[in-house]
Formats: sequence, structure tokens, C-alpha cells
Amino acid sequence: MNYQQLVYWEKQGYDQLCGVHCINSLLQGPYFNEVDLATIAQELDRQEIELLGKTGHRYRSQNVAEDGNFSIQVLAEALKKLGDLYIESVDSKINQNQDLSQESGFICNSQAHWFSIRKIENVWYNLNSTNKRGPEIISDFYLSAFLLSVKENGYQIFVVKGVYPPPQLDNIDQNDRQKVLTTQFIKQVHDRRVKKKNYKLNIGGSDEVEMEKALKQSKGEKYESTDEEFEDVQQPQKKQSTPKFQGQGVQFQNQKSAVNYPNFNIDPLDAEYRSIILMTLEQKFSMQLEEGLVILFQLPGGQNKQYTFSYDATVEDLYDFIFFESRQQPMRFILICPIQKLQLQDVSQQLLDIGIDTMTQIIVKKE
Repeated sequence: MNYQQLVYWEKQGYDQLCGVHCINSLLQGPYFNEVDLATIAQELDRQEIELLGKTGHRYRSQNVAEDGNFSIQVLAEALKKLGDLYIESVDSKINQNQDLSQESGFICNSQAHWFSIRKIENVWYNLNSTNKRGPEIISDFYLSAFLLSVKENGYQIFVVKGVYPPPQLDNIDQNDRQKVLTTQFIKQVHDRRVKKKNYKLNIGGSDEVEMEKALKQSKGEKYESTDEEFEDVQQPQKKQSTPKFQGQGVQFQNQKSAVNYPNFNIDPLDAEYRSIILMTLEQKFSMQLEEGLVILFQLPGGQNKQYTFSYDATVEDLYDFIFFESRQQPMRFILICPIQKLQLQDVSQQLLDIGIDTMTQIIVKKE
């Protein structure tokens, strides 16, 4: 495997395991899980209890919070277990007036969030687990300004020095949390995003977003989401009755779909036109791309389908694929992205623009 063209990144869900995601993304592989870090935290607690002479029931852990967030001591000990790795604050005397672009990686910590920054094949990446579109490229020119911005937003920044272990990318079962992305894919996403006026690198955690939402609501103010955040949950649509089908055409009993997908509007009596559409889609999906956005579909019957779409694919392409795959049993359906908690209703949207990247799971639900 050519590791030089791959970047490992862990995505945060509704857990508080940003410390795990931070250290694994820094090390470029799933070296640790929450149990590993919890074991280290317990050992540190034991040592501190012995040192302070406190009994266990009177001791409150400073190494792991009730929500699962780990301390800097835990992450430092985890790095030591891999050999010659140690951390130093960027504000320490030894790092003052140093060219930080010559380092290999950083870990950043606020009270409620961890994320890492790593240089991979001479390119800096922001590997924040709450990034909406995966790893973010940081130019050498912008690195110092980005670190200053991180610091001004209340983070402590630590340089991770020493000999890093090799990437651990073999036999990774990619899922909604663990992703191996090509540098080409990351660069294409970056080139699209930097053209936007509101482009900025992400330094926050989803917990901070929720805090701001709550603060706004307490003041009776409307919260305006930004391009950097996860999509809000859309209100569920009223469930439609099961569609009936007649002959070669599609009979939907005059239902109006919540999705603006044009093929749902095919005249049920126009079997010839439907056949033409299906022939066109058969040509469209006859060959898969060698590289692109790999989308995993879960069909209503429980079956799974997988297809590789182009990097500029739209939501309509996803509907086209399922429309063609369900040609033997036509149905109206809606596509749902569970990781984003988003119903895909606007078929004109490009997948990357709404945070759907490679190895994303899409659920196909009958309307």
C-alpha cells in the first residue's frame, strides 16, 4: 500500500471521544481505543492516590471526566508507550522563537475538545474530528497564523516531538468513524472550499456548537449555522401510503414526493419513456470509477449496495442509482444520511458541499 498518498482521519459522532480521535489521527492509524486510554487514566489515578495518600472513594479523577474526555497526562502517557514520543507546550522556553513549521505534529486542547495537526509528506493537515469534510489542508504560509488563531480561541497547543510510528493503515474496515482518504481527494475538496468567501479552517468541537445554540436560545435569539458545522436535523416528512404499481409504468396514486427528483414524475402510462430513462441510467452506471466517492447504500429490504461516484456527483446521482437498482420493484423513496442526520431532498446539491464524503452510508427509505 502506498501510504504516501493516504491520510487517516477519525470522525467524531455524538460521543466525547475526541481525545481518542485526536491521538489516532495524529499517529495515522487506530493505535488506541477508549478502553486503552481509560486503562492509562486508571493507572494515573492509582499513582496519584498513592502519592496524595487519599482513599479511592474520596478521590475524583483528574484524568478522565464522566463524559469520557481525557486529560493531557493520559495522551502524553499513551504517546510514550509507542516509544520516543513526548510533548512540549509551544509556549515553553525551548519552543519560543522556533520555526514550528519544522515540527511534525501538534495536539490542541480546550476544556471540552481535542484535535490534532499533522504534517504528512510535507503537507500540513488539520485533523479535527469535527471537520465537516475530512482533513483540511493548511499551507506552510498560514500555519503560524492558524496556530495563533487556535491559541486565541482558548486552546493549549502542544508540540509532539520524537520518532513517529509508521502509519497503521492495513486492514482498516472503513466506516462512519474511521476513514482512509487519498491526498488527491483531500486536495480536490480543498480547492473547492477555498473559493468560497466564508472559507475558514475548523477549530471547534460539536460541543461548542451546541453550547452556542443553547446560549442563543436562552436569549430568544435565532442561531445561524455556518458552513463549517454539521447539518441540522430536518423535520421528518409525513409518511405516505404505500405506492401501487401497474403494468410497465409507475403508478403513485397522485402522491407528491418530498423530493424534487424528476423521475418520480414519470407518467405512469408512458412505459416507453420510462424504458428510455432506464436505458440511459444503465449506460451511466455500467462501469465504476477506480477512484471517487464510495457510497454505501442500505436498501429497504436490508440488502447493501455500493457504488463509486465522481467527486462532483450530486444528490440526483444517488437517486438515479437507486431508481435504476429498484427498476424491478419501482418505488418512491427518500435518501437519508444518518451520520449527518440529514434527509437528502434537494437533488441539485453536490455531495461534497453537504458533507457527504467517501465511505458515507446512505439509508434508502420508502416513502
